[in-house]
Amino acid sequence: MLEEIRSFLAVIEEGSLRRAAARLHTSQPALSRQMQALEHELGGRLLERMSTGVRPTAGGQALAERMSAVLASYDVAMNDTRRALRGETEQVRIAYLATAPQQYLRGLLRKVRRSYPETDLKLVNLSPGEQITALRAGEIDIGITSDNGGLLGREFYTRRLAEMGSCVALSEQHRLATREQVRLSDLKGEFFLGWGAEQVPGWERQVAEYCKKFGKFRPKFHGEAKSLAHAFELVANENTVLLLAASAKHLSPAGVVILPLLDAGVTFKITAAWRRGKAGGALKGLLDAL
Repeated sequence: MLEEIRSFLAVIEEGSLRRAAARLHTSQPALSRQMQALEHELGGRLLERMSTGVRPTAGGQALAERMSAVLASYDVAMNDTRRALRGETEQVRIAYLATAPQQYLRGLLRKVRRSYPETDLKLVNLSPGEQITALRAGEIDIGITSDNGGLLGREFYTRRLAEMGSCVALSEQHRLATREQVRLSDLKGEFFLGWGAEQVPGWERQVAEYCKKFGKFRPKFHGEAKSLAHAFELVANENTVLLLAASAKHLSPAGVVILPLLDAGVTFKITAAWRRGKAGGALKGLLDAL
């Protein structure tokens, strides 16, 4: 019946079966049969035939007024569903790490916005653990995060963006704070700041592996950071040390110095992760750009 109603609305707009048939790329007899079938289905006349064309009856006018809005809503719903099935959305929600967003997003977002001007790109700062939770819940479309433990590939599609060196955050009062750079072995005996599993899954295991391999010691952990700001507060006030990706070296938190770590093998892997399934529209454009 949807096809007949669309044809009926075209007839009303054109005021002529002949013109409506030309617009719909069908023959006038076929269109007349459609109108007769619709009138039979609804049980009454919808059109008055005149020498100059056709016009709606009172019932036809009422049908046209109601069905115009219904069909518009139907078309929007179907279009949105098709886009969703293709992996396209009108909003792409992008999560990133506070320590390394701009290096990978600057310029890329402008490019995606030019290609998909109607798509809203929403940025949100989330920790690695928070990104995993948000991806599972469908609250974000893509995360740009660290994946040193290789956990992301078990659940999501992933794409490695970079593997960068490390730096270490120390209190300004720390014995090593005046150095220009340090090695992991210099941190033997220090307390390393921990992260909760819900913030950075696999963090302590990864740090322990690095300390064993490059520093020849087993690290001691003290405290548990809830956010990057909280982490710097603990470093400054509790004299713990914190390993960070080298991209964090530009940060200047109060009471904290950030020094390069010379051990080239101590790296942070920056990865894009998104839910399994077809990626389309602006999300695919962002992935291609990355």
